Amino acid sequence: MAGPQQLGSGKSTSARQLGPALNFPLIDKDTILQGLFESQGVGDAAWRRTLSRESDVIFQAEATAAEKAVLVSHWHLPGMPVDPGTPTGWLLEPQYQVVNVHCVCDPEVAAGRFLQRKRHPGHLDSESTYSEVLARLRALERLGPLEIGQRVDVDTSQEPKLDAVVRDIHDAFRQSPKQS
Repeated sequence: MAGPQQLGSGKSTSARQLGPALNFPLIDKDTILQGLFESQGVGDAAWRRTLSRESDVIFQAEATAAEKAVLVSHWHLPGMPVDPGTPTGWLLEPQYQVVNVHCVCDPEVAAGRFLQRKRHPGHLDSESTYSEVLARLRALERLGPLEIGQRVDVDTSQEPKLDAVVRDIHDAFRQSPKQS
């Protein structure tokens, strides 16, 4: 299952609840990236991009090795510049059954959450202003959601009803059987 994609939309928070509720392991690209920061150090934006691409490889390897999983990442969307976002092409392979949980909230709410969260300094979050984050989120919003697999939209502007989301995910899995 692919997780939601918008920065600050509540994807990690939602995924930490959904993993246990679905009895799926959680694979979070940020956790992998933080491990790389710890082992290889923190640097500038170019270094962060290098480690982010390395974490994409590890993330995909862990995801493809898992029988089932909640995958959390900021996914690359068509129309984005080449560098940002985790590549998605491999999710289209027929052996994968994907339900895309798309967190929906106002860009203003997401920008505030993005700037309030505490992540490893290697992410370089503190280098962004509210206006910059909001502009990026509005640009992402214009691109639309990730269009892979059945999509379940979840309003994360408030605490979602976990039971309803889990039910919707199970329904989506039933509607899109594995293709292999």
